Amino acid sequence: MGISAQLKNDLKNPWLRGILAVVGVTVMVNVAFIVYAFWAPPELVAKDYYERGQNYFHEEIKREQSAADAWRLQLMAPDKPKLNLEQEYRLYVMDHEGRAVNSGKAVLYVYRTNAAENDFKQELRYVDTGTYSASLRFPLPGTWDLIAQIRSGDQKYDVAQRINVEK
Repeated sequence: MGISAQLKNDLKNPWLRGILAVVGVTVMVNVAFIVYAFWAPPELVAKDYYERGQNYFHEEIKREQSAADAWRLQLMAPDKPKLNLEQEYRLYVMDHEGRAVNSGKAVLYVYRTNAAENDFKQELRYVDTGTYSASLRFPLPGTWDLIAQIRSGDQKYDVAQRINVEK
């Protein structure tokens, strides 16, 4: 019996066929995942995420070094943010001496963690001494990152918070 005849006999074995089928399906699924990853890569919060990340941590070190002069920010989000429901988000700001701040321009940057096309920003309106507010409505459920930033003159302070919007 030659090699080709032995191979034909071996390929008639249902166990060998089953093992080869499992290996073949596994390889095909992996190839499909690789092709899909190149065809539709995951989107990040920002195109220049790496540079922003480096700058953020450098700025964080500067902020820590000047903590004595730093403002204190607190972002208050609803306990359970709901989908397509307008809810109030507040930013409380105090200076380094603990007094409420009454000047500055505040902006709330809202980032969808897995789809940059849903990102937006909302200016916070001055409500009361040390208090800024905005009403937000989220179009999609899931995880969102909020970064509240206030600028006054050449000073800039921010605070970040992650929320989960429910259906």
